[in-house]
Amino acid sequence: MIIYRTPQPTDTVIGPEPLSDTTLLEFWQWAFSDLCDDDLKGIFAEWLVHKLLGVPSLRRVSWANSDVITASGVPLEVKATSYWQSWKVMDQHGQPYEESLYKLPLDDSKIRFGGLMARDSANTDMYTARSQKSQLYVFAFQHERDIKRWNAMDLTQWEFYVVRAKDLAQIAGRTVALSKLRQEYGPLTSTEFVSRAKQLIEQVARESNTI
Repeated sequence: MIIYRTPQPTDTVIGPEPLSDTTLLEFWQWAFSDLCDDDLKGIFAEWLVHKLLGVPSLRRVSWANSDVITASGVPLEVKATSYWQSWKVMDQHGQPYEESLYKLPLDDSKIRFGGLMARDSANTDMYTARSQKSQLYVFAFQHERDIKRWNAMDLTQWEFYVVRAKDLAQIAGRTVALSKLRQEYGPLTSTEFVSRAKQLIEQVARESNTI
């Protein structure tokens, strides 16, 4: 059952001029087109994982306990980061800094993925303990150092990791270092990630069905 209609890209605002010719696509361009923004990288990575793994999804549910749920019921959490963030290259008005003012990328040893432990979003008790809420964790790192070449849409600029929750618990708490993931698992290309993730999804689903 559809509760309400979600707007389409070409839908216009219903109202007086000048808004009557303003489309949803214009809103998207204004608010969500810069994939270098910190708060959009993770959402974009969630979408990438859905597409790479062929998991159907009508829309993103921001409050769901897991970012991706496969057809076999295996939940995945997706975390993403990169060397670059938009605040390192532009001011609060959206104007680019002079290149000499760019805040250079962090040393690899300082890069971490956070938010690995969280409360159950379906539980209204705010005092419940934080825990891992997914069976598999996907980490996506956009490793392009040259800001002039930086392109989130280019999958050759990404490295991926996929880790079972029980294995992640052995090397991490609420956060995990990129260097630790590289040391323990080694980076995967997008193609390698698909193969490895599907293998782990099958294993987890099979184990769940035998319990």
